[in-house]
Amino acid sequence: MTRVFSKVAAVATLALGLVGSTTEALGSSAPYTGTLCKNFVDYDVWLPPNTTVAAIEGYLGTEGLTANSVSQLTDACYTPFMEYVCSSAYPRVTAATGQNNTYNVIFACKSTCQSAVAQCSEFFTIFNMTSLIPQCDSPIPGTTAYEQGGISFQPDGACNVVDALTDAGPAGSGNLTASCTYPFIDDPMTGPGGTTASTQYCMNKCCIPCPAQYVLYREGALETGYQITNAIRAVSMVLGFILMMSYLVLDDKRSHPSALILFFSIGIFLFSAVIIFPLVNTRAMQCHDAVNPSTQQNNLKCAIQGAILVFASIATCAWCTILILNLHLHTVWNSSWFAKKYWVCHLFCWGYPTAVTAVALGMGEIKWEYATLCLVSQEKSSQIFFYPMAAMIFPAFLIHIATFIHIIRISIMSSEDSETMSRSTLSAGAAAVISHRRHVMMAIRIQWRAALMAITAICAVMMYWLFYFIQLRKISPAELQKQILSFVYCLKVGHSHDTCVDGIAPYLPPYGLMIAAEAVVSAIGISIFFVFFRPSIVSEWREKFATLGYWITGRGKLKKEQDQFFVI
Repeated sequence: MTRVFSKVAAVATLALGLVGSTTEALGSSAPYTGTLCKNFVDYDVWLPPNTTVAAIEGYLGTEGLTANSVSQLTDACYTPFMEYVCSSAYPRVTAATGQNNTYNVIFACKSTCQSAVAQCSEFFTIFNMTSLIPQCDSPIPGTTAYEQGGISFQPDGACNVVDALTDAGPAGSGNLTASCTYPFIDDPMTGPGGTTASTQYCMNKCCIPCPAQYVLYREGALETGYQITNAIRAVSMVLGFILMMSYLVLDDKRSHPSALILFFSIGIFLFSAVIIFPLVNTRAMQCHDAVNPSTQQNNLKCAIQGAILVFASIATCAWCTILILNLHLHTVWNSSWFAKKYWVCHLFCWGYPTAVTAVALGMGEIKWEYATLCLVSQEKSSQIFFYPMAAMIFPAFLIHIATFIHIIRISIMSSEDSETMSRSTLSAGAAAVISHRRHVMMAIRIQWRAALMAITAICAVMMYWLFYFIQLRKISPAELQKQILSFVYCLKVGHSHDTCVDGIAPYLPPYGLMIAAEAVVSAIGISIFFVFFRPSIVSEWREKFATLGYWITGRGKLKKEQDQFFVI
């Protein structure tokens, strides 16, 4: 392709070098009998002395300008470019001047040249062939050999107007690659009425196979990276389930504020459990067919998984917010308001996520665009998904800071004052201050895990949001169109896939950052498990299983019957 198009300008110049310099030119008149311009030239052309149409056409063919080579132009560029080339290479003869072998010759139109510039400049620029862009304010190429200063492109009404004789170009017209170069695939033409399968992911009868992102990074890189993050989320699911069941089943864990941790762990488990969908069949989760990504409209599994993920994400943040507020009220104000208003917690923490999920589904915005899971589309993600989370997370984060400032202030005051004095020697106010300090210290010892958990969740959500907002939009097909064309050209001229990928890497989200962002949110379940894991949980589970085994074997019933004779 490089050799073909690099010689288009040179060939056109050499061909034009055969024409005369004035409207009265010595030579001959002949009908056009070639093949290159057969769909554009239907008039008698002027030929320089001792030259034939076949000679010009043969020379053009040996230099690579053939019907097959021009078929690599896009559909939009093909017709105006060929009108420009044919009208310039084959000037029109109008009539003889009365002298032997002398004819009136009409040269190419400036408007034809300008049309070729308008339709082909972007194509030639993308493929690094700017030398092929016509220079309409310069003389017609080659005419400077016969006329000092050359012959300019002519104004409309006095120029060689050439129009396509048929709408059909040569076979394969508009196919940038003549055949779809791996990893691109032939357009399956599954759209309505046999049209293109996707206007976003297909161009000129070739398509980026779904999932499209995988093609734009080094071979196997995203597959390997997402397998790792899927494994991390699967581990999070298992540990989240253990934590959830611990606070649901163990007798010592079902009281306030442990109940708050129970509901938070339910959200974490649901958030991680969605990994079951892509673990079974990742591509079926990402893609509707060979080209088009999954949406809630074309893939029911995507709709279900996306709805669960949206609900679990919002619910987790809601219970995290309640935990932060509870810690603040208990530590700073010595209040147990949430213990008395549990119905408010449930109404907010389950109702709010349900409303957000309903809005996402109602607007039809659940789709696959990143990693292995369906979520809210990039276009609407902030309005539907991240802003509702931010409305909880950011105020909660500020309250959390205020709580720790209070804790630090009390700690400093506690270190300055001696607490070895007898309470009887203190005034009532001083005794109250000391009591509050002790209360704060006790709250820290009791709820430091909840505080650490809240910080972990908030940091993970904020990092993911920043990545989604700043980096992920780069993967939009509209943003990447020029880079993808350059990528196709790189492959076509024989470079390896990974080499071509490196060329467009600056326009894509960094690979390491993509995997890190996904790994951080995938590992939330693991982080929370180790925050709340205590040796006592193991002891309690051991006791629970021992008791269960004791009753299953019947020894529990026997002991109960025996005890009635001793316990009165």
